[in-house]
Amino acid sequence: MCGRFVLYSSLDDIVRALDVQVVRAQWRPRYNIAPTQPVMVVLREDGLNVLEEMVWGLIPHWARERPVTGGLINARAETLSQKPSFRRAFARQRCLVVADGFYEWRKLERTRVPFYFYLKRHPFAFAGLYDIWQSPEGEVVRSCSVVTTHANSLVQPIHTRMPVILPKEAEAQWLAPQSVLTELLALLRPISPDGMEMYPVSSRVNSPAYDSPECILPVEESVL
Repeated sequence: MCGRFVLYSSLDDIVRALDVQVVRAQWRPRYNIAPTQPVMVVLREDGLNVLEEMVWGLIPHWARERPVTGGLINARAETLSQKPSFRRAFARQRCLVVADGFYEWRKLERTRVPFYFYLKRHPFAFAGLYDIWQSPEGEVVRSCSVVTTHANSLVQPIHTRMPVILPKEAEAQWLAPQSVLTELLALLRPISPDGMEMYPVSSRVNSPAYDSPECILPVEESVL
């Protein structure tokens, strides 16, 4: 799964890296993004790449009410085309969730040790899905999920799953409305570990209230 991630690259770097033509988002650096919080996404609209904010936790458009504990933060790549919550979004409403890195936790007998994973190339994009939900009172919520797959050899010792990180050359294909869904499914695999790095970080990241550059500083596992 993917339950926390990081985005601290400047707005100029995000625009350049994701080929953004329209900006509708308020940028600020984030070092401990948690479910139900705003995230930066890129979607294709009228032939342009648009950067905007959405709530992390997809609420299907057909939901009768907004979930009290948040929406669906992850969508398993293996079942996108079958699950009612994601089937329509996969066919019509794909997005890029912008990130610089993500956290996973190693489970020990009495605790969990956080690790930070990142690409040498950043910012980068998770494969994402979005939906637009409206309450009976007229409240509109634009929300998204991060697509996940089985872990590559770097992540696997820490967790069995990881977010789908799209290669740069696949980002436009993921956003394009005319893309063939079977070809898109082939993109939803773990990225090569060759371009990734990881290290343990402070247990302070366990609290979503803690959002500081210190979150991504390396620490010795023995002092966690």
